[in-house]
Amino acid sequence: MGTYTKIFLQFPPDQVFWNTSYQFLLYADPDERGYYPIFQSLDAEGFLPGSGIIFVTTVHSQSYVVEAQDDQTTKEEVLAVLRRMFGAENVPEPIAFMYPRWSFERWAYGSYSDWPPGTSLEMHQNLRANVGRLYFAGEATSAEYFGFLHGAWFEGQAAGEKVADLIKKANETEEVHYEVLH
Repeated sequence: MGTYTKIFLQFPPDQVFWNTSYQFLLYADPDERGYYPIFQSLDAEGFLPGSGIIFVTTVHSQSYVVEAQDDQTTKEEVLAVLRRMFGAENVPEPIAFMYPRWSFERWAYGSYSDWPPGTSLEMHQNLRANVGRLYFAGEATSAEYFGFLHGAWFEGQAAGEKVADLIKKANETEEVHYEVLH
């Protein structure tokens, strides 16, 4: 299981300090690879214009570090990066801050599947195979789109159709046709 963490910050809409015409903003830390590298503005046309929301994405080892630390530490680290990018005088304190901790969710323990090298199609198909009346679906069961939302959508749709077909067949009965009685 892999983890992919999106850390959301909302700033006062009248104090947005980044160019909202850009969807993505990249940061390359000089010392640590993957240290808060990709920011995405939601304060843009087609998203949530005027919201003052931006988020940063971390993956793999950095996600595990971030998810294990408290909100205040993470917020301070992200703000330090933004202040290096835009100047300390230009980046105010956020009015809202949040992020999920997928690697600590008992029902998930991560945010997407991460098949190791050498995983065969047979192994993958065995994961999605039903066990009696129990059917499985999700991004992890998709051979084509594992790790992506599309995979979860398509697999859920396919499993739902299989179950619906089984229910229809179970409820099928022969209609009784009576001869005209008059």
